[in-house]
Amino acid sequence: MSVSRKKILIACLGTRGDVQPYSALAREFCRAGADVVLCTGEGFEEMIEAAGATARPLPINYQTLLQDPDIREALFSLRGAVRSARRNMRLQQDVTLALWRAGLEEKPDLILFNLKATVTTLVARRLNVPALPTALQPVTAPTGDFPVPLFGLPDLGRTFNRLSFPVFRQLMRAGLASTMKPLRDEANKELAVPGSHLDGHMPDGSKALSLQAYSRALVPTPSDWTEENWQCGYWLSEPDPEYQPSAELAAFLESGAAPVYLGFGSMPSKKPQRLTQAVLSALRITGQRAILSTGWGGLEKDAIPVDLEDRVLLLEKAPHSWLFPRCSAIVHHGGAGTTHEAVRWGKPSLICPVFADQPFWGARLHGIGAGPAPIPQKKLAPENLAAALRDLEKPGYRDEAERAAELMSSEPGARETARRLIERFLPR
Repeated sequence: MSVSRKKILIACLGTRGDVQPYSALAREFCRAGADVVLCTGEGFEEMIEAAGATARPLPINYQTLLQDPDIREALFSLRGAVRSARRNMRLQQDVTLALWRAGLEEKPDLILFNLKATVTTLVARRLNVPALPTALQPVTAPTGDFPVPLFGLPDLGRTFNRLSFPVFRQLMRAGLASTMKPLRDEANKELAVPGSHLDGHMPDGSKALSLQAYSRALVPTPSDWTEENWQCGYWLSEPDPEYQPSAELAAFLESGAAPVYLGFGSMPSKKPQRLTQAVLSALRITGQRAILSTGWGGLEKDAIPVDLEDRVLLLEKAPHSWLFPRCSAIVHHGGAGTTHEAVRWGKPSLICPVFADQPFWGARLHGIGAGPAPIPQKKLAPENLAAALRDLEKPGYRDEAERAAELMSSEPGARETARRLIERFLPR
């Protein structure tokens, strides 16, 4: 598989969990000989360049934003969400304008974008190149199998499940209208073209292929999807064969049984001290060995208490693709990436969701028998967490996780997705 110096623009906005799968896909495009530009927020340049792509940072830093008190409140209250939206609207408009201009300057032959970067549909209309929508969660393709998995909705029945998707699209359109205001003069012609920005663009007027990038092991392909939806599997990064763990991490892993991993990724906790104490108290009850990942604010970065020092390690970061195979089970917030990474290695998981799609992944994981019922972070306590940690040791959860891993390994993933897209959209 090779392609003669065609340029691909990948536009994705979000936290590391949002960006990393696109970086994995970019690596496969680069291996095939394409020039890849990955447009996203600041702070991911090293990861993108390691994949062989060109990083084009946009004027937003999601890690900094998630440390902001108003943004933290927005995760946990409607009042906070409204205040944060108003405060950050100008920032979102600036990002939208920067992405529009970056796309025009790069002049790509193919564009891939996520839901936060739909302005690239306008870029595609101007340049008359394909722009393909992508989704790491099943939020764009209507189905009666389940409702939009962003609001913690119960099963509404097939009719109302399906209706929840156009309602979500209307909400998206309303939000996009405000961010597009700075483009009214520069992109007046493109804005006037009929059709939703969410659906991308094809030069011949046909429906754009929509990449549904998550596993059938967790979300079986709905029978009522329309034909433009392609479930290509999650775009997971390959383990880095040159990665070397710190001496402390290596020594801990070698000193005893495989530990439980506990980490909540980029999701800040409303009460990190309470969450941290709940985790430590649960580990005192179970007596298990554990690795605690501090992430961007879910767990406090204080030293481990003396009574737990011999069996609990505090870790700032390590590649999940290296670390998870060395763990016995995974406890996490339920982001799409962490959920798929745990299943990939056949590890049972406990999901402790905060918001958005995280409860959906928790329910899905439990539904396939690969872990206990999810426990929302706000309800975590030493007793229920300890019970779930012990529950994770049941062989049935591991058996189902391994079965899901086998199915996931048969899916296209990043490499096959890149190959098929090149063949279809970038022929020699």
